[in-house]
Amino acid sequence: MPVEVSSLEKRFGTTVAAANVNFSLADGQLMALLGPSGSGKTTVLRMLAGLERPDAGTIAIHGTVVFDRRRDTAAENRDIGMVFQDYALWPHMTVAQNISFGLRLRRLSRQATAARVSEMLALVHLDGLDNRYPDQLSGGQQQRVAIARALASRPRLLLLDEPLSNLDAALREEMRIEMVRLLKAQGITTIYVTHDRIEALAMSDKIVVMRDGRVAQVGTPEELYARPSSAFIAGFLGAANFVAGDVRVGQDGLPAVHHGGWCLRGVAHLQLAERGMVLLRPEDGALFDEPESGEGGNQLAGNVVHSEYLGGRWRHVVEVTAEISLNVLTAQRAPATRVWVHFPIDRCLLLPETA
Repeated sequence: MPVEVSSLEKRFGTTVAAANVNFSLADGQLMALLGPSGSGKTTVLRMLAGLERPDAGTIAIHGTVVFDRRRDTAAENRDIGMVFQDYALWPHMTVAQNISFGLRLRRLSRQATAARVSEMLALVHLDGLDNRYPDQLSGGQQQRVAIARALASRPRLLLLDEPLSNLDAALREEMRIEMVRLLKAQGITTIYVTHDRIEALAMSDKIVVMRDGRVAQVGTPEELYARPSSAFIAGFLGAANFVAGDVRVGQDGLPAVHHGGWCLRGVAHLQLAERGMVLLRPEDGALFDEPESGEGGNQLAGNVVHSEYLGGRWRHVVEVTAEISLNVLTAQRAPATRVWVHFPIDRCLLLPETA
């Protein structure tokens, strides 16, 4: 494995920044370290880069141990490229000089350095901008210069620390697509820190979700979205409705959550106790002006208290009880004010009633 992290630990005083962090990454994969602020994801990235010393654990990169209790390889000797959140470009250097900075430190010949800079400029579609300074570039262009500089030394691992967070929404989406194209074309193993679930879901082969310095769950984007291990994971990866109640198994063998007079059936991938909650994704819901016949799904009656058009779809807030309001996404307007919300049973997930 190009990257293997085992039992990584880091404290800052009494604050736990990383506790028993474990993950691995295959060659050429892009992995996101995803989590809210303070979850420890940037600390883990900095420990991988050699910018922060772990208190314990092991880090191996392409089969070489760069940190354990006996060794701590210097950052410049780990064969890693890194792109920081603010890009960290030298303002007094041109684009070409920024890209070639690391190459000069490696004592490449002037001819080899010029060839590599030209190659990187073409790769990130910045041909002809080699003599411009950072303040003469757009945010997206600065980001591509930072990536070109990181790739110029041909590192075996690329680390990205929220490089899109300073861009506006439209440019962020454009650069997200461009970055994936670039990294996949080069076959570069990449670890990407982000708090943006859309970025993680859209870009990654693998996601490590972190919370309070610990790994909450690891998997592909599809696995984490479809089979979250907790309500925290489910809610962090997408819009979610939760209804909590008593768990009972019906005559059909399916577990169900009972709340008041409602019985919501679903699929359970985890061990459930006497209490649980059902996860209802807004995009799985459908609205009808009367109850649907048959036993094809969970049905809840309620009142549409708010609707808004999002461009191509509508988001509705349906008040089922004083305690339960559901978000539902549909292609059309609500058929009435009083509606029945239908959720397919096989799309409803039952989870333990825990945070």
